[in-house]
Amino acid sequence: MKAYRTTKSADDGAIWAGLGIDLQNAISTSPGLKIIPYTYDWIGAVHQFNDRLVAGGLDCELRFPEEPKQQFSVGPGGTLHQEQHLVVEGAAVHGAYLLTHERWIVSGQTRHVCHFRLPVSEGLINRRYKGIGGLMLEHALQKNTLLYSLGMGSLNRPLPRMLNARNWSLETTGFYFRCLRPDRVLHDLVCLRKHPKLNFALDTAVGGGVGSLLISGTQQLRIRRPPKSFSVAMVPEFGSDVNIIQEQARHFYALLPCRDSEILNLRYPVGDSRFLRLIVNSGSEPSGWAVVLATSMHGHKQFGDLRVGTIVDCLAVPGEEDYVIHAASEVLEEQKVDLIVSNQTHRNWRRALDHAGFFPGISNYIFAASPQLSSLVRPLANNFAASHLTRGNGAGPIHL
Repeated sequence: MKAYRTTKSADDGAIWAGLGIDLQNAISTSPGLKIIPYTYDWIGAVHQFNDRLVAGGLDCELRFPEEPKQQFSVGPGGTLHQEQHLVVEGAAVHGAYLLTHERWIVSGQTRHVCHFRLPVSEGLINRRYKGIGGLMLEHALQKNTLLYSLGMGSLNRPLPRMLNARNWSLETTGFYFRCLRPDRVLHDLVCLRKHPKLNFALDTAVGGGVGSLLISGTQQLRIRRPPKSFSVAMVPEFGSDVNIIQEQARHFYALLPCRDSEILNLRYPVGDSRFLRLIVNSGSEPSGWAVVLATSMHGHKQFGDLRVGTIVDCLAVPGEEDYVIHAASEVLEEQKVDLIVSNQTHRNWRRALDHAGFFPGISNYIFAASPQLSSLVRPLANNFAASHLTRGNGAGPIHL
């Protein structure tokens, strides 16, 4: 079993200090720690590691995968592949993280970018291991300095706090929603039911139909139909059309994770019937595509028992975004969903959602870029609205 031990040359300290990492402190936390690839003989130790963290108060959703399986069916060195690493001391696991290798288009140029995901550390519950988070980040940066994280739930969680302290750039990905059955949404949406006084107001609104009329009327007033007619086709897999669309869009975005047919068919595999793949035409050539989900929730922590439609991913010929959002919304309406949601960053896609009657909401979907990745589109704060990130990026549409 190959072990990756952390070493330090005379120049390394200056490099990692520039990244905001106290390398010496991370290494000296416990000299017996080493970082190794996750293999099947460590499954039992990972299970025990997860149990200790959950017993210490960690959210169950943050349990590290208890089998070392690839999320994407591509081997090491492929277009889209994932590494899984453990921080071990003897026979015990005290930390773990995932690193997904991806292709992005950054200011028109193709780059190798990695997703730093789910770094979980026993330092969350045991101060002896408090340096493991920084140790895992340093290990990932040795593999690729162009790192990002996406999701993370809240700016107040440990991972975004650690990244912010190390000079990463953090931005919030916009969240939008549209109610198709307002009464059901008002009744079942968990985030609206956390306060007793609000419960009474909502029940009154639902019972009298006031809430439904207000929401429906406001949404209808916001809708602006595209100027041309359009058609939408549901396809079993993506072909050359999406490659042409990406080439037309590659210089339009500051940051654009690659969305060619190979990558889309890995992220949304043919064998997974949950994904509805759409090709949208507003003329003689395809103007865009979308991936949508229609999911019946059961006791979901945010959506209760609603049937939720999600515009997971999309891309369009620049200027044709409205056609894609309207087409995706119509398909989800036919799927009898109660609510449609989407996460979008680019100003054109957010405007398209406005034109389709969507409301902006509070987002828990956070994007963080390493200093090296941010420097390619400096300043990121100004260029984030020119980047295209969706719920299909990063770990993909998990929990939906």
